[in-house]
Amino acid sequence: MQKLVRKVLRAVADYDPDYYDMYADPNETCFAQLYVERIKRHAQDAGIRLPASLLEAGCQAGRLVVPFAKLGFEVTGIDTSEFALRRAREHAKAAGVEATFIRGDLVSVLAGHPEWRFDVVVCAEVLYLSPDYRRMLQSMAGVVRSGGLLCVSHRPKFYYLVEALRQYDLSAAAQVLERTEGPFRDASYYNWQTEAELRALYDTLGLRWIAMYPIDRFAWLSGMSPSALTSAQREQWLRMELGSDGDAGICARYALIVAQRP
Repeated sequence: MQKLVRKVLRAVADYDPDYYDMYADPNETCFAQLYVERIKRHAQDAGIRLPASLLEAGCQAGRLVVPFAKLGFEVTGIDTSEFALRRAREHAKAAGVEATFIRGDLVSVLAGHPEWRFDVVVCAEVLYLSPDYRRMLQSMAGVVRSGGLLCVSHRPKFYYLVEALRQYDLSAAAQVLERTEGPFRDASYYNWQTEAELRALYDTLGLRWIAMYPIDRFAWLSGMSPSALTSAQREQWLRMELGSDGDAGICARYALIVAQRP
């Protein structure tokens, strides 16, 4: 009955009190900057000129699609939720930008358009929830044009290890060390990787590994909320996050991989 009520509210009133709109979350707006700044710089380094085509797989309510459209990219967002896409369209309209939104399963949508090629393909904070993540990666890699970029975030093994230890759950921590996917505490499925495992995974895609960056290192480790900072403090936090690359890059809430199609 509750599911039926939610469906009616979504369809008729465009309302769901339980829906998490990442675009509207001020913290997620801050974290979105980490993705946008790094991907924008690599696109420039790769000689990708605007207006360039950009696909976001699992775009939710437009947290990344809208900022990239503001930069001048021709953006396309795919998501399985029509409710999320309605929100994304509203956010794009309010921002005064154009975007194409498609509802459907990522693999199926891309398989139905073998002619599609994009300068940049982005997938943020999606794959770690899917047992089919390897196939999804292959599908996305297949629509990156020659010289284009695939930019995907993954959950580092270190993240789940720390989360388990914070709860004094040594059994869960030991399981994280032993596996790369499966149940974690009260959730049915996640996947996680080390840098070596990610490099091996991207080797199978025929792409050239360019970089790996932490996404949300300091806020996650400290429990700090970026939205609680002043504007000046947020600028300082952003500079710290963007400047914190290096050997400890996998020590973060997400790891952003940037790879290029030869």
